[in-house]
Amino acid sequence: MNGIELSQEVRQLLPDIQIIFISGFDEFTYAKAAIHLQVTEYLLKPIKLEELTDSLKKVISHLEQRDQPAIVDTYSFDVQKNLFLNTLFGNQSTLAEAIEEARRLNRQIAGKKFIVLLVANHINKNFADYERFREKMAGVFEEDDNSLFSCLSSRFIKILLFHTDEEALLRKVDQTALTLYTELNTTDAKLVVAIGNPVGRISEIQKSYETAKNLLDYSLIQTKHPILHYQDVDQKMNKYKGAIQLKQKIDQISNQNIHVLVEELCEKTDKEENPLLFRLILLNELNQLAEEKNTQIQETFTTASPTKISAILSEPLLFRNYLNQILNFLKKSIIDESMGQYRDLLDQATLYIKQNYSDTDLSLGSVAKHINLSSSHFSTIFSQALGKTFIEYLTEQRLKKAKQLLKDTDWKLSNIASEIGYNDPNYFSYLFKRKEGVSPKDYRKTKSL
Repeated sequence: MNGIELSQEVRQLLPDIQIIFISGFDEFTYAKAAIHLQVTEYLLKPIKLEELTDSLKKVISHLEQRDQPAIVDTYSFDVQKNLFLNTLFGNQSTLAEAIEEARRLNRQIAGKKFIVLLVANHINKNFADYERFREKMAGVFEEDDNSLFSCLSSRFIKILLFHTDEEALLRKVDQTALTLYTELNTTDAKLVVAIGNPVGRISEIQKSYETAKNLLDYSLIQTKHPILHYQDVDQKMNKYKGAIQLKQKIDQISNQNIHVLVEELCEKTDKEENPLLFRLILLNELNQLAEEKNTQIQETFTTASPTKISAILSEPLLFRNYLNQILNFLKKSIIDESMGQYRDLLDQATLYIKQNYSDTDLSLGSVAKHINLSSSHFSTIFSQALGKTFIEYLTEQRLKKAKQLLKDTDWKLSNIASEIGYNDPNYFSYLFKRKEGVSPKDYRKTKSL
């Protein structure tokens, strides 16, 4: 497009935008077209700095004097809100970035408590457009400075509620859930409202989102209640998660023993008070691990859709088969295709490292000895196959555990260093900062904000 065509497109999407033309054309027809588009300023090149500054000041003054804010709740504003909520739900921004972006959206989130609500429709399987609800949602939330919502998703409506007082927030959440169900529910769209748990930090919004999302998944198998509250199943979910320690189990087993883990999980499921919920927790965690691995290797695993999950949870044989498929994928080594003949040896080596990385005496030689190779041969095939040296891989495993301990415990750095295989806490701190860009203490502060 040229400048005129671009301005026409932009003006249709954002009628209130202020446009300044900087052009080398002084022909009457071009200027006339710009005037027709209500261009605020038309500057001819070469322009002087003072001239541009004056034009910008004029536009800013015009915007400030307007009765209505420059940003209105148009489609572009909805996109901004959706992207912002996605970053909060994924914990992908720093505290300062989140506060600043919220300010741009005319919201103040510093010092607040938060709860995530998700609204989904599981009845009409072809229902993928929540845009029809946008006007009603705007009517409920447009004047509310303590909320943000987005309908720009084919999975669910996203709502973030916040308040300085937790009791007031909880009352607001209950009223909002009831209003949503009353206002949005129709004969062709039986909605489910899921309420996440309250959190006190911006970095914890992700936890509230995950709880609400788990509740929506749970609603596929527990369809009696249109409004699901975090207190209904959150305690059970947390209990199951703590008891399973699934990621650690996967790291600690060999490829040949995947069937043993499958049997263990199936037996444990049969003994649980709520086997459907237990299966759901397992599937959610496995699917998340698979999505993470999909970004690391060329071969990808297609996780089960919400409709398929319902069948998998209800049928023990389907559940067992899905466990086998996804666990086999998760245990695949990320190695160069040209080194495929060494896959079994490398699987043994990486498993041995994951099982023994906390041993301060673990070395390339001890791992090579474990798989019956010379140190030099093992070093060569390891680095060529995985694209990193033995020391880099070992450090990666140790720091991964360190980040988890920094986030989930209040252990001293000396204890964490010892737990992951370093005798010297100062060396651990030096290594952590070199690899992660921040010190262990700063990392812990960031994750606890």
